[in-house]
Amino acid sequence: MIFFDIDGTLLPEGSDTIPESTKEALSLVQKNDHLIFINTGRTAFNVDKNIKELNFDGFVCGCGTHITFHNRVLFTSTIPHQQCVKLVELMRRCNIPGFYEETDHIYFDTDSQAPSHEIVEEVRKVFGAKGFDLPADIHDPSFTFDKILAYIQKNSDINTFRAYSDQFLEYIDRGGHVAEITQKSCSKATGIQFLCDHLNIPLEDCFAIGDSNNDLSMLEYVPHSIAMGNSSADVLKCCSYVTDDVKADGIYNALKHFGLF
Repeated sequence: MIFFDIDGTLLPEGSDTIPESTKEALSLVQKNDHLIFINTGRTAFNVDKNIKELNFDGFVCGCGTHITFHNRVLFTSTIPHQQCVKLVELMRRCNIPGFYEETDHIYFDTDSQAPSHEIVEEVRKVFGAKGFDLPADIHDPSFTFDKILAYIQKNSDINTFRAYSDQFLEYIDRGGHVAEITQKSCSKATGIQFLCDHLNIPLEDCFAIGDSNNDLSMLEYVPHSIAMGNSSADVLKCCSYVTDDVKADGIYNALKHFGLF
């Protein structure tokens, strides 16, 4: 099994164009009977059509919170309702703007107490009608989400927020004052472990390719870890092999190096 991050790995950052060499490499490894999976921090809702059209065997989405294989859902996990309510209240009180992600939608907080951030507003415009405002009554028992993307400001009270969230959530520093806040019980690594067990495939036969700090769990978990040439310093240090930049045929060159086609 080969696991691929999306942003900075399959796609250059800020682009939705997949290099032709990447498409060719994915097709060639599947012809050699290898299974290919997306393993991403994005929830399933936010995986673009051009990625889905590449015929991946399965998807590990939302940092391990939603796993599918051949279009069948195998696993899903969400944050309990009462914790979601407390998290929203703390995001407001601690002046931490962001948005809340779930498998089939994304929530934006338009409450008068919610802090604003230009990037959050830009993302909201991009999603348009596909996004949802937080329900007026967040105490409704049906209200849950799977993870948070937060933008830490100078006046954000991150210590108070983390005193609560760190009890059951993982705080991943993405750099640039951006934090991905995920369930501790789920990660890109647990997604791989689940599929190894479910499909009876040994870990020794697993490869993972990534570029950013939210890829570290899967890159540290598999024996064959591949860093893109454009990776963060932490990723470059932890991987067993470094390939070229995503724009310089990095995926193709890495898969060919390991004899996967």
